[in-house]
Amino acid sequence: MLRQTASHHVPYFSEQSPSLTVSRIELFVIPALAIDSPGYRVCLRLTSDAGFGWSELFVDENDEMIDLERWSDILVAFVGRIGLPPLHDCQYDGAAQSGRALDLFKAAVNHAIAQSPDQTPVAADSEEYVLRQRAVNYLSLL
Repeated sequence: MLRQTASHHVPYFSEQSPSLTVSRIELFVIPALAIDSPGYRVCLRLTSDAGFGWSELFVDENDEMIDLERWSDILVAFVGRIGLPPLHDCQYDGAAQSGRALDLFKAAVNHAIAQSPDQTPVAADSEEYVLRQRAVNYLSLL
């Protein structure tokens, strides 16, 4: 398990800008369940002051595998207070790895800010438990 603490934050935003405080980012790499889908599901779970946010993508086994060390370096910058919309002024090196990590993060932020206040932490915690049991790789950024 990798665990990293944020040491810097994303682009400048003013006090009047809408913002979100991210306290944790988790990545779960899970083998695909379908027999005809040899590959992995990569799930990102975001814990924030607006609640939980989820996103996922499928990585074919022939595709370039996820480099969790690199993703950790990219995503740890977003732990803390971030301006919304996320990544508006952020630039990355254009590599597929960076783009995938940032796309997953943006989707999870959008899910967190759009979710219903009725979603209970208990349901999210049970989902996390199942993901942790199935994961072949796990990354937690605090």
